[in-house]
Amino acid sequence: MTELQSRSQIAVLGLGRVGKSSILQRYLKDKFSSAYRETVEDIYPQPYDINGKRRFVDFIDTAGNIYFPAMRKIYISKAGFILVYSICDSRSFEEVQKLWNEIKSARENNLSIPVVIVGNKLDEENDRQVETFAALEWAYRENLGGCFIEVSAKDNNAVTEVFDMLLEQLGNRRAAQPKTFRIRSTSFTRKENEFDKCRNNGKQKKNKKMVSYEKVQRSSKGFQDNVFDDFKESTIYRVQRKQMELCRSVSDTDALQKPNYSGRQFLRSISMPDEKSKSGYQGWNRIHRLITKLFRRSDSIETDTSRVQKTEGHTVMLLHNRLPENGTRS
Repeated sequence: MTELQSRSQIAVLGLGRVGKSSILQRYLKDKFSSAYRETVEDIYPQPYDINGKRRFVDFIDTAGNIYFPAMRKIYISKAGFILVYSICDSRSFEEVQKLWNEIKSARENNLSIPVVIVGNKLDEENDRQVETFAALEWAYRENLGGCFIEVSAKDNNAVTEVFDMLLEQLGNRRAAQPKTFRIRSTSFTRKENEFDKCRNNGKQKKNKKMVSYEKVQRSSKGFQDNVFDDFKESTIYRVQRKQMELCRSVSDTDALQKPNYSGRQFLRSISMPDEKSKSGYQGWNRIHRLITKLFRRSDSIETDTSRVQKTEGHTVMLLHNRLPENGTRS
């Protein structure tokens, strides 16, 4: 995935309950829910504007507790990765290490694979089981030192930076790190200074929709020189669309309407054809005219004893008076 493709896939992998879905929901919808729901597979397509061209990234939210070998084989063969563990669960960090070893064995040039190692649940620091230094040391040995970050999906702490780090790797190749582990400022942060937190946002109206652009934050020059080989900088905007007009909701009073017919009236139910279905209404009007004509004819007929009163049951009364006097049919 070194070259920029029109459509890319990013698989979010890790054990269950580490917060994979929460990270995606926080980034894509700015929402968080503490309720746990088992995930099988959810795909979230996200458009971006990269160097003036529209690109799509499909973020794949995968199952954590349920193992699907065939699906995982597809992810590992061609996708980029967000490998998530919980800082409160050492077993989840061991799973991330196993996943990365599996990815390396299946892909030849692992330095060109977009990947970010994410330690989630930073808001539960008091229950930490995975030390930051230990995770960072492993990431550095795997040439992932510049692709490691700890976040909190609950507090929305550094979640956006996960995806900024990931998108920056599209079209670039990571550099092999020295064998001796050295702590650098770029290992913990990719920003030049605090002023880089300000994100350039813009809005533009297209096709009667409001299009919102959020500029992906670029890293510092020192970070780029240390982490990548021959870094190619791209201008990336995240595209968000919002409908300008809301769909009109149909109330119960709209569902049942009374047509303005003369004489007897019938309620129109929602199962009847709407105003655009002329043929349906022509048939309904024909039936209404026949029933009205029948009522008028029956009201004008007099029996030998008295005129039949106009009631809802007058049709039955009329038929009864036409029978022979003994009340039986001939």
